[in-house]
Amino acid sequence: MPFKCLKRTITPAAIGAMMAFSMLISATLTPAAYAGQNEEPQTRQLFAMTTVMNLKAYGKDAGAALDEAGEKIRSLDSLLSTGTKGSEVWQINHDGGGTLSDDTATLTDLSLQLYQETNGAFDFTIYPIMKLWGFTEFFGESGDETESSTENAPGHEASAQTEAETQTGTAAQAPNAGQTEAAADALSSSEHRISHVPTKAEIEALLPLVDSSRVTYDPETKKLSLPSGVQIDFGGIAKGYTSQKVMDIFQKHHLTGGLADLGGNIQVTGNKPDGSPWRVGIEDPADTSALLGILTLSEDSTVITSGGYERYLVDQGGRRYPHIIDPSTGYPVENDLSSVSIICKDGALADGLSTSLCVMGKMKAISFWKAHKDQFDMVLFDTDQTITISEGLKDSFLSDRYKIETVSAG
Repeated sequence: MPFKCLKRTITPAAIGAMMAFSMLISATLTPAAYAGQNEEPQTRQLFAMTTVMNLKAYGKDAGAALDEAGEKIRSLDSLLSTGTKGSEVWQINHDGGGTLSDDTATLTDLSLQLYQETNGAFDFTIYPIMKLWGFTEFFGESGDETESSTENAPGHEASAQTEAETQTGTAAQAPNAGQTEAAADALSSSEHRISHVPTKAEIEALLPLVDSSRVTYDPETKKLSLPSGVQIDFGGIAKGYTSQKVMDIFQKHHLTGGLADLGGNIQVTGNKPDGSPWRVGIEDPADTSALLGILTLSEDSTVITSGGYERYLVDQGGRRYPHIIDPSTGYPVENDLSSVSIICKDGALADGLSTSLCVMGKMKAISFWKAHKDQFDMVLFDTDQTITISEGLKDSFLSDRYKIETVSAG
C-alpha cells in the first residue's frame, strides 16, 4: 500500500563552532557540492527543535523565501513541542484530545499510517515511555531559538567538507556571543548519566498506553481523542515534516535551488547554479569524525539518518541506552543496525521510516523496503560494519571504508 502523503555532548566552549558549521548528527553537505558556482547563495541559520538549522537558497527571491521559511520553522516549533506549555501538542496531551490545526492533522494522518504500515514499529503514542526513561528531560524541546542571517557567505554552510576531509572541518565565522549562549543553554548533550533505570514493572505499567490503534481520529473534522493516559509525540517525524515545508516555500518562490540542513536531516530542491548534483556525506556511526560514504542526491529529495549512537543515556555501570525506543517492548532498541538512512522525495516520510527501520532490525528492514521499493531507498549500516544499500542507490552511493552489499526487489 503506498503512503498517501507525501537525534552529543556540547559544551558552551564548543557551541560556537557548532553554530558556525552545524555539528553533524547524521549527514552533512559536502563543499564539493558548491564548487564552480556562479551564483552566491543566501543563507539563514537558526536554532529550533533542539537543533541548529541551516538554510541555503539560490534565486531572485531567495531572501523572501528564507524569511518565510524561518517563520514557518518557528511556527512549527511552537506548535509541535511536547514540553512547551500551551503548544498545540501539549494542549492535546493535557486535554486528552482536541481539534487539530492543518499541520498537526497532516502529521497525525501520516503517524497513523506509518503505525499501520510498519506494524507498530512507528508509534507516536510513545511519549509516556520516553518520559519514563528520561529522554524528554534530557533531550526535550525548547521554546527558544536563535537566528542569524548571512548573504554571500559560503563559510556558513560549514558542516560541509570535501570527500577527502574528515569531519573535523574548520569553523568559519561564529555567531555572536548572545546567540552562542542561548544555543548552549537550549542544546541537550548526547550523553547523560542516569541514577535510575526503569524497572520491568514500571515499563509494563505504561506499555499499554503505547498503542496508536487506541487513538480516535476523524480526518474530516480533524478531531482527535486520546484514551486516559495516552499522549502523543511527533518527534519521530517533526524535523522531516519541517524540511518538507521549507522546500514547499522554496518552490513557491520559484527558487532555482535550495537546501535545508535541520541538524543533519538534509533536503534539497532544484539544482545548484553550476548544474551539478547535490552531494551529501553520511556520518559513520563507528567513527563520527569520518564519513560512512557519499551520496549523490537527485533533484527534490531528502536523506534522513537515525541511529542509537546519536543520543543516549548511560547508567551507573556505564551501559548505554539509545534514545530510539521499541514501542513493542518499551526498551531502547538493541539490534543489528547501527544506523539507517532513508532517501526519498518526502521529508516527513523519510524521518518516520528512518526510525521505524532502526526498530525493525536489518532483515525486517530489507523486507519492508522490498514491499515499498517504489517509495524510498535506504542505506543500512549494521553492527558487523557492512553497508547495505537498496538497488536504486547503486550508482549514487560510494564508500571507501566498508564493504557494500546491494539488495534488489527480486
